[in-house]
Amino acid sequence: MSYNPSEIEKKWQQKWSEEGAFEPLEDKSLEKKYILSMFPFPSGRLHMGHVRNYSIGDAMARYYRKQNYNVLHPIGFDAFGMPAENAAIKHGRHPKEWTYSNIDYMRKELSALGLSFSETREFATCDELYTKWEQEFIIKMYEEKLLYRESTTVNWCEDCHTVLANEQVEEGCCWRCDNPVELKEMPGYYLDIRKYADELLEDLKLLEGKWPSQVLAMQSNWIGKSQGLEFGFKFTEASLTKLGSKYDGFSVFTTRPDTVYGVTYTALAPEHPIVKELIKNGLLDGEVAQKITAIGNMTEVERAKAGKEGYDLGISVIHPLTGEEIPVWTANFVLASYGGGAVMSVPTHDERDFEFATKYNL
Repeated sequence: MSYNPSEIEKKWQQKWSEEGAFEPLEDKSLEKKYILSMFPFPSGRLHMGHVRNYSIGDAMARYYRKQNYNVLHPIGFDAFGMPAENAAIKHGRHPKEWTYSNIDYMRKELSALGLSFSETREFATCDELYTKWEQEFIIKMYEEKLLYRESTTVNWCEDCHTVLANEQVEEGCCWRCDNPVELKEMPGYYLDIRKYADELLEDLKLLEGKWPSQVLAMQSNWIGKSQGLEFGFKFTEASLTKLGSKYDGFSVFTTRPDTVYGVTYTALAPEHPIVKELIKNGLLDGEVAQKITAIGNMTEVERAKAGKEGYDLGISVIHPLTGEEIPVWTANFVLASYGGGAVMSVPTHDERDFEFATKYNL
């Protein structure tokens, strides 16, 4: 007898569904296990990346059920945001109709794969019940002063009309539509994760030896706790004359305040407001301005892969302790997202600063 998947698999999938075979048990004495795979975006069709992702989660869920755990293995759809709206507009349909019809189709595909999801706990992030509680959380966080509003430089996809995380930018392009990504300064609300930094960093220690070291390092960098000193550099009289009255200097943050006496130059991020002011007012050579702007349009990941590159901005600051005149440069290793986009550089105590100083004779 030959194996006919369309008949045999459909029979057992229907039986599993009717019996609620993959729903958590009512037995409260069993140890619980919650297994959640990343929700798919309801584009309308599954691809082999989905199959790989959910097969791994399914294997884990089935393994723990066999180990007598009470397993909750839910599925949902990451259906809210501009990508869904843009896709609907492109196809000439209402976003709600487009999204839910795609969910219906993808649900059938997921079911045909025989994945052991809890059917009774499925939801989409655009469901009214979900967004209601999402909004409740946001309001509560705002009331507790856990949210703040700030203008920052973000990865912007003009085609999708949305902000992207660094991990969603691949070779300078949007991971979803493959169109170029630009760096853009935009206002937005942010969760003040700094208030939870100690707690988060302590929990990361529990994963040492269990998670890849590079992933732990990435998470630690994302949490972004740094202890150090913030202080200011004031512009020289000549630089003040050049810049006008808009800026009198800038602040830097350092984790090594003991090295302040060794500063030989300072550096600003290419997208720093002072750098933009110099470019806007034509105070830099045209070719140099173009190169600085090009660096500013690169993502943080692209900059990290590139060699050290920088340009003299033709302005100087006064060292707050020695009174010496210190040149101000822009460099591709200075990020607007860290320390306000300005750094002090001490070649004798920092390898990166030394490489840059050696290259440009600083």
